[in-house]
Amino acid sequence: MSDAVTTLETQTLFSVVPGGPPDVELLVGGKIGYPGVVLTATADGAVPTLTCKVTLPLGKGLQFVAEGGVGQYQLTVQPAQGDPKHYLGTLSHDGQTLTFTGVDPALSKKGAKSTLWVAVQAPCGGSRADTDLTFDVEGQKSSSTPIHVVFGFSVRPGGPPDVTLNIGGGPGYPGVVLTSKKTDKVPPQKITVTLPPGKGLQFVAEGGAGNYQLTVLPAQGGEKHYFGALSGDGQTLTFTGVDPALPKKDATSTAWVAVSAPGGATQGQTHLMFNVCGYESWSTHIDVKDTSML
Repeated sequence: MSDAVTTLETQTLFSVVPGGPPDVELLVGGKIGYPGVVLTATADGAVPTLTCKVTLPLGKGLQFVAEGGVGQYQLTVQPAQGDPKHYLGTLSHDGQTLTFTGVDPALSKKGAKSTLWVAVQAPCGGSRADTDLTFDVEGQKSSSTPIHVVFGFSVRPGGPPDVTLNIGGGPGYPGVVLTSKKTDKVPPQKITVTLPPGKGLQFVAEGGAGNYQLTVLPAQGGEKHYFGALSGDGQTLTFTGVDPALPKKDATSTAWVAVSAPGGATQGQTHLMFNVCGYESWSTHIDVKDTSML
C-alpha cells in the first residue's frame, strides 16, 4: 500500500479543528503561550500513531520554545481523560516548523477527543498581530487556537524633569516612563539608549571607569541600577536583564541614564532614544546651553 493511500485512510479516522487551550495572548517579550488543536475520532477503532507538523506564521516574529531542555521542543497530547504525554520534535533549519513522529493521538474509539499543543513566544522586536499556527496532522491541516500578540507596556518621555546640560558642565538624567497595560508582571527586558546624532553628547560612567548605569525607579520602592555595554562608536548603551519594575496592570516606573555635554557640543534642544524590547520612545527633553557666553 502506498504512503498516499495510507495517509488518506488515516485521515478518515479523525478530524482536526482549532482549539485546545483558550485563545492565547502573547506579550511581546513576555510569557509563553500554548496554541493547539482538537482531534476527534470519526471511525470505529483506535487511531494509530501519527506524524504532526507545526508551522509558525510568516512575518509575525514568533518562535518555538524548547521547554524540554536545550533544543528539546515538545508536542503535548492531552486525552479527554487521563494524563498528558509529551513528544520531542525536530526543528527545521529555518526555525519555522517542528516535526513530531510516532505521536499517539490518544483516540481509542469513535467520538474520543484529545488536544495537541506546542509552546511559543513573541520575543522582543515582534509586533502586534492576530495570528495562529498551522498544524498538519497526518496530512490534515488546521489553524491553531487564535493567537493575539500584544504589547504589555508602554514607554513615553518622562522620568526626571526636563534636563538642562551646560556645555563643559556636569551630567543630566534624561529618561522615560514605563506603564504596564496587562495584569501579568512584565519580565526582565533588554533596553538600549542611543545619543542623538551630531549633537556631541556623551554618556557618563557614574559607576566607575567604563561602568555605565541605567537606573530604574518604581512608583513604590527603591531604585535599582544596571550596568550596560557601550558600543564601539560610543553612541549606544545596551542593558540586558533589566527588571522594569512593573508587577501589575497600571504600574509605572521610570528609567534614566547619565549624559553630559562636553566642549564642542551643539546648543539647542534634543533628546535620547530609548528602545525597550522594541518599544521606542524619546527621552525627557534635553536643553544644551553654553553658559560660558553669559
